[in-house]
Amino acid sequence: MNWRDQLQARLLEIQPESVCALDATAHRLAAEALPDTPVHRQENTPGPTCALALGIDALNELDARQAQHLISQTRLYVAPRILLAARENCALDEATFRALGFSLSATDPTENVRIYEYDLATYKTVPDWLNARFWAHPERWEP
Repeated sequence: MNWRDQLQARLLEIQPESVCALDATAHRLAAEALPDTPVHRQENTPGPTCALALGIDALNELDARQAQHLISQTRLYVAPRILLAARENCALDEATFRALGFSLSATDPTENVRIYEYDLATYKTVPDWLNARFWAHPERWEP
């Protein structure tokens, strides 16, 4: 299965309420895969918040700083969930995507395309120590 089919299958699996396409290729793919879902184009002006942002060619020809800025702006203002296709010439490597909270969703070694996914709801697991069981107990404190 090539990366476009994998991306389309992931879109069908997620079934977002709305999609913000970060580029023209993403807009076409989202409109074909989800014909009953509203698909908006990312413009320079703030638009409606969507359930998912999709980028296929959005990272092409961007340097690392510009790509990180686009991702940050998308996470903050556009959508809490992002699907990105990173081609071979992408300025961001796998370690940078991981540092930004993305996980590798699929790869296509024949075309050297990786699909990364970010979901605000699940990108960080809650550590075991962060619960009421381990909170401070004043009665146990000794001066």
